[in-house]
Amino acid sequence: MKLLHTADLHLTETAAERWDALGELVEIARKHQVSALVIAGDLFDHNIEAEKLRARLRSELGGADFMTIILPGNHDYRSYRSGLYFGENVTVITNWEEPVYIDDAAIWGLPYERLSGGRMVSRLRDMAGRMNPDQANFLLFHGELLDAFFSREDLGDEGDLRYMPVRLSYFESLPLQYVLAGHFHSRYTSWQIPGGGLFIYSGSPVAVTRREAGRRAANLVAPGEDPVEIPLDTHYFEELVISLDPFNLEDPLSLLDNKMQELHRNAKVILTVRGLFNGSALGMDENELAAGIMERAGSRFAEEPALEFYDVQHILEDDLFKQFNEKLEQADYPRDQKEAVKKMAIRAFRVVKACS
Repeated sequence: MKLLHTADLHLTETAAERWDALGELVEIARKHQVSALVIAGDLFDHNIEAEKLRARLRSELGGADFMTIILPGNHDYRSYRSGLYFGENVTVITNWEEPVYIDDAAIWGLPYERLSGGRMVSRLRDMAGRMNPDQANFLLFHGELLDAFFSREDLGDEGDLRYMPVRLSYFESLPLQYVLAGHFHSRYTSWQIPGGGLFIYSGSPVAVTRREAGRRAANLVAPGEDPVEIPLDTHYFEELVISLDPFNLEDPLSLLDNKMQELHRNAKVILTVRGLFNGSALGMDENELAAGIMERAGSRFAEEPALEFYDVQHILEDDLFKQFNEKLEQADYPRDQKEAVKKMAIRAFRVVKACS
């Protein structure tokens, strides 16, 4: 028995890349011959989206030779009224007391509710009393792990609200192999549960906001085995920072081209070019460098690049700086220290010249 775990697709009518991600997850589930694709909350971006998109979802999941198990999340928990049809072999866990059984394993779920920390502890204690410790138990959860110390941005566009906050210690009394969680968008991350088992956020399988930087992944788990992080070929954002050095005569545009070639084809780049460069030595001024960067800012760029660079040719050719540099070169200091002092001097000269 194997499960492919994901969460936070946030499907809408218009975001085609999210539907592409669902299609890729279905193909990966088939490839690995899983028993079920489990979606730990926020399959839909809004409750109204679920009502409009159920027919399309049936088509995407129809004909699959595995189950799909859906847990309601904070974005779509009102979408799963009793009796609604989401597709063949699709099950929605709307009752925490009723697990889904696959072979000898039990898949439990905590559908999203507005529960405080104290009520969460009580709910998990009640669940522990219902679980059979002699079988493999998995728990689907959509909420905030307080032990994770993530920023609010890691949760997508959730603001400052708390959603079903838990600590790893809350799960200590439950005979669980895995807590398969959603709500944390940023990346695939796991934690050890006291007493045994792992708590895993799969991260969103496709970038929902620009904060989902880095290649996306899904989580493959099986009873008694270590989890496997499965890289996805889905849309994501990549923050790329090019730092220029006035003493490095490598062409900045060639450096950018090389960095771009290293990125996955589906990465949308958020580019910042910063630092100082010697325009005279490189044969280009600030306008020419900016134009070269903007020529490359095509479909692979998520937004207009941030251009934070300065040409310091006028400083390097200043007589006073030349005298300073000559004395520095004669000093008995390691090369890396000399380079650091030069950079500090250049910045100081920039300030002085700007004020003069």
